[in-house]
Parts: sequence; structure tokens; C-alpha cells
Amino acid sequence: MSISLTNVQQTEFDRLVKAVYRSKGHLLRDSVRTKTDVIGAFIEFRKVDQVIAVPTGYLQAVTIQDPNYAKATATLQKYTAPTAVDEVQELTVNFDSKMENAMLVAQALGRRSDQIDIDAIAADPGDTIANGGTNMTYPKYTRVMEFFDNNAVPLEERFFAMSASNMRSLMAAEQFTSTFYTSNHVIDRARIREYLGFNVIIIPQMTEGGLPKTGNIRTALAWHKMAVGCGIGKNFRTEINYVPQNTSYLINGIFSAGAVVIDNRGTMAVDCDESV
Repeated sequence: MSISLTNVQQTEFDRLVKAVYRSKGHLLRDSVRTKTDVIGAFIEFRKVDQVIAVPTGYLQAVTIQDPNYAKATATLQKYTAPTAVDEVQELTVNFDSKMENAMLVAQALGRRSDQIDIDAIAADPGDTIANGGTNMTYPKYTRVMEFFDNNAVPLEERFFAMSASNMRSLMAAEQFTSTFYTSNHVIDRARIREYLGFNVIIIPQMTEGGLPKTGNIRTALAWHKMAVGCGIGKNFRTEINYVPQNTSYLINGIFSAGAVVIDNRGTMAVDCDESV
């Protein structure tokens, strides 16, 4: 056996690249009112309040009512997610690093899209439930339902975003798990998909921020689709360009967007103590 053979031995490695677990984003894409192809730096979403029917006598002059038209303005911001692959260095691996990086860029854009909506809702909730030394509970959940019902928020297209810790705490309530209270399979693969009119979305930990958290207090958010507006100027795009001076491929994602609460009678925050 030649001892020097070790000097030229080959290293074999797997072609499969394991990406670190992370949210792929776009969890909230269909949960807010969205306007694409926005021209300009701002987008305005219009809203109107109401008029009421009042008793009126025969031939009596009527009093004109103002329905109170108003607008909510979202500012569009440009976002990018650039990375690069050296043309020569790519030859040292046996997988398509450009494709892998393009996937990471697309996921980054998706997460940022979610964060834009989360930040807008968190900035203008119609009401906030204090943590009260508890995590997410059935009484907190039903108080959100009460708030929406009192404000005549349509039952369709209500959403509730919470953390994995909030979900774990919520599943301790028998109202969600016992068939005595429900027989419509609320729990699906250890997840509450829809309950009491809310579509439940789990927001994982995100480098972009995720649901607001201060110390042990996490803020879960509830909203109605038409209560939140998102404007997209430059729609999501991932591109790969060769940069000669760097002998590298630039992989970049580009989009511009902004979000705002249109009517905070359709938004609510719930503070939860995740140490419980």
C-alpha cells in the first residue's frame, strides 16, 4: 500500500444543500387588501364612515349628513436582497450555487413582505388586550372576537397571527381540543387552522423581526382583510446578472412596497407573556 496516496485522495461531498430552517415568507400575502403597479412614492386607501336613518315628518326638510370620507396613506420603500457567486469559485462545488442563492433571495423578499404588513398592523391596532400575566388564552381569543363583532367587522376574511408559543398555550384550552365544544376538526396536524371565524397564521421567528416582542411579552395581531392596505410599486423580482469587474454573478431581489391600516376598528393587538 502506498502511504503517499493520501496526498492525492479525493473528497466526496453530497450534492444536496441544506438551507437553514426559515420562513419562506408570503404568509400574509392574501390576508390584506393589495394594490399592485403603484405609480409614485405613496398610495392612498380611501374609506367612508356612515350615515344614519333618522325620523322625518311628512314634508319636513331634511338635514344633510356628512359620511366622513377619509384616507390612509402608505409610503412605499424599496427593498433589495443582494448576494454574489464568484464565477471561478462556483467550479469548486458540485451544486448550482446561483440557484440556491436565488431561492434564498426570494424567501428574503417574502419575509420582508410579511414584515411590512405586520409592522403596519402593530402600529395602529384599534385596541390592545394586556398580557395579564398569561400567554394566549381562550378568553383573550374570544375578546378579540367580541371586539370585531361589536364593530360589525364581517365574519369572512378575519385573520389572527400568533407565535408558536401562543399556539402552544392556546391548545391547552379544552374549548379548542374537546369535541364537546367542537366537532369540525379545528385541530389539524396539531394546528388550529380556523376557529370562531378567524384564520390562524403562525408567524415563526424571523430575522426581520416577526411579531413584536419586548422581553417576554409577544404581541399577537388580529385584523380583517379590508382593514389593512398594502401597495406594491415594483413587484417581486429575482434576477441574476454577470458583473465582469468582479468576475461574479450578482443575485439580487428587488421590490418596493408599503402598508397601512385603513380602519383600525378592524385591527387588534393581544399582548401575551411567553414565559408562562
